[in-house]
Amino acid sequence: MPDYLTLFSSKQIRELETSGKKQRPGTSLMQKAGEAAANFVMSLLGQVCAPILVVAGPGNNGGDACETAANLSSHGYDVSILLCANSEKYSPDALFCFEHAVANGARVISPKDFQAILEPHWHLIIDGLFGIGLTREITGVCADIVAKLNSISSEKNIPILALDIPSGLDADTGVVLGEHNIAIRANYTLTFIGNKPGLHTADGKDYAGKVTVADLDIPEYLYPISTCLLNCPESFEFSVPDRKQNSHKGSYGEVVIIGGANGMTGAGILAARSALFSGAGKVFIGFIHSAITYDSSYPEIMCRNAKDIQYATGVIVAGPGMGICQTAKDILHSILDSNAPLVLDADALNLIASDVALQIKLSNRTTATILTPHPLEAARLLGVTAKEIQSNRLSTANQLSAKFNAVVILKGAGSIIGLPDGSLRINTSGNPGLATGGTGDVLAGLCGALLAQGFDCFHAAQLATWVHGNAADILVSKGVGPLGICASELPVEIRAGLNSLVNSHRNQV
Repeated sequence: MPDYLTLFSSKQIRELETSGKKQRPGTSLMQKAGEAAANFVMSLLGQVCAPILVVAGPGNNGGDACETAANLSSHGYDVSILLCANSEKYSPDALFCFEHAVANGARVISPKDFQAILEPHWHLIIDGLFGIGLTREITGVCADIVAKLNSISSEKNIPILALDIPSGLDADTGVVLGEHNIAIRANYTLTFIGNKPGLHTADGKDYAGKVTVADLDIPEYLYPISTCLLNCPESFEFSVPDRKQNSHKGSYGEVVIIGGANGMTGAGILAARSALFSGAGKVFIGFIHSAITYDSSYPEIMCRNAKDIQYATGVIVAGPGMGICQTAKDILHSILDSNAPLVLDADALNLIASDVALQIKLSNRTTATILTPHPLEAARLLGVTAKEIQSNRLSTANQLSAKFNAVVILKGAGSIIGLPDGSLRINTSGNPGLATGGTGDVLAGLCGALLAQGFDCFHAAQLATWVHGNAADILVSKGVGPLGICASELPVEIRAGLNSLVNSHRNQV
C-alpha cells in the first residue's frame, strides 16, 4: 500500500490501473472503488437510513458512483442517483454497476428532472461526475449541475464527498479547468489507488476538503518510486536535534539580512527577528541605505550598513526590503560572487530577473542556495505571466530549480519545494492568514537561521516551509486570524513549533 504522503501523477495512476487489472483479471477496480466509498460514507454518517444523492457522470467515475450507490442501498440507505450520462453508452463494468444500483433499490433521477433534487434534505452529496480523465472545462447542463450542487451544499450545510477528485479539478496541477471556475467544492475527497498532487496545491486547497486514500488493493510492488511527496514532519528524513550543553552562540551560526532600504526598513527587521527566534547564534541587518542604530524591541540584532558587511562568513539572506536601486544591484553582485550559503527573496529575485549577468552568477553557484519567490516573482524569473506560473506550480518549481541550480520554495496555497534533480514536496501547513505583507520576509529569515545551524539546503527549505505555515495554523487555533494575522506575530509561534519538534525528537531517542 502506498503512503498517503506519496503523490502520483494521472499518468502513473492510469498505468497502475492497467497493471492492477493484469495482475488480478477477475477483479473489478470499479467494484472495489464502490465498496471503499460506501464504507467511507458509512463511517461518516453511521448506520442511519439517511437520504443520499449520488451524481454519476458518463465515464468510469460514474461507474464508481453507481457502485457506491449500490452498496449503500444494500445497507439500507435511501439513495438517489442523478444520472448525468446515457447508461447505454457505459463500459461493461460501469453498466453492471448501474444495473446493480437499480436492482438494490436506488432511484434514478434524470437531469431533466433536476428540480427534484432541490426538495429533499440530503445528508450527503456524492460527486462521481468526472474523474482524472477530464481535460477541459465543464460546460452546459453539467456546469449548471455543479453550480447548483455547490449552492445546495453551502446554503443547507450538506457535505459533499468527491470520488477520486472533485469534478472539474486537474489532478496534476490543482487548477480548476477552464476560465469560469466550474468545479465541485468538496468537504471530503476519497481518492483512489494513490494520492494526487492536485488535491494539495493551488485550487485543490479550496476544493478537495479532507483527503483520504483508498488503494483498491493494488499490490504494493506495482507502485513506481515517486519523487513528489507531501511536506510535513511525518515525511521528513531528518530530525530537529536537541542542543548540546557544551555549546555557544558560534555553534548556531551567523545570519546577515541584506535589505531594509529607505521606506522598507520593516522588511529587514522582520527577517532578522525571524532568524533570531529560529535559533541563529548571531543576527545582523545590513541596511542598503541608512542603518538604524538598533532594534529597540530586540537589541540582540546588530545593525550595519550593507556596504560594511563582510560576506566571507555566515549565511546571507538577501532581498527583504532591498529595493532595486543601483546600490542594491552592486551589493547583490558581490553577494553572488561569495561562497556564503544564500537565501534570495523579494527584491533580490526581482533584480536577478532583470539582469542576465546576475542570472548567470546565480546559476554558476555551487554553495547552498534557496530561492523563495511568490508567483509574480517566479514569473519574472522565467519571463512568463503569473497566470502561467499558477497553471502548473509543480512544473514551475522544477524549472526554476533547474535553471538556477537552487532549492526553490514557490510560495502560495500548497507551497512547492523543488530541487534541481526534479524532486518535489507540497507543503501541508498554512492558511490564508499568511496572505499579508511581511510573511515572506519571516520565511526568508527562518530559512537563513536553519542553514546557519547546519541544516542542508533541502532540509532547511522543508523544515522552514512547514514550520512557517504551522505558526499561522497555531495562531488560528488560538483565535488569532486567519483574518488580520500580522507577520510580526509569526516568529514567536515559529520558535514554539521548532522547540516542539526538538522535544518530539528528544522523546523518541
